[in-house]
Amino acid sequence: MIAYDKEMYRVVYNACHGGFDLSEKGMAEYNHRTSQLTYPDGITRDDPVLLHMVDTMDPAVINSEYSRLKIKEFPIMFQEFLAWSEYDGKEDVRVDYHKYIVHTVKSILDADVSAEEKIRRISQLYADCRECLENIF
Repeated sequence: MIAYDKEMYRVVYNACHGGFDLSEKGMAEYNHRTSQLTYPDGITRDDPVLLHMVDTMDPAVINSEYSRLKIKEFPIMFQEFLAWSEYDGKEDVRVDYHKYIVHTVKSILDADVSAEEKIRRISQLYADCRECLENIF
């Protein structure tokens, strides 16, 4: 069974057509909190200041006319396996389970354990990821 970490990895995405953006007030607040001058495209989606602002500020204040910033959480183990897609500025972020499985199988094959143990681990991975695999095919 996959042992999910209790720690979560959080990212900000735009949930409406238009594109990732902050209002003028939102951008001014971000620059004030970080003591730097930046623009929305210079902010990483896992920026702790941005995450806190999206969590705590009134959406009418932080969002621009054509953005609706939301937060998605994933088990930390999937941090390197997120896939972003976008259509007309509306974004989606999900786990790329195919990439995760390939990476994990490679790690198992590289492990210094017996062939039987490798087979057991890979079999367990696929048993744990049945739902994951439905998202791939």
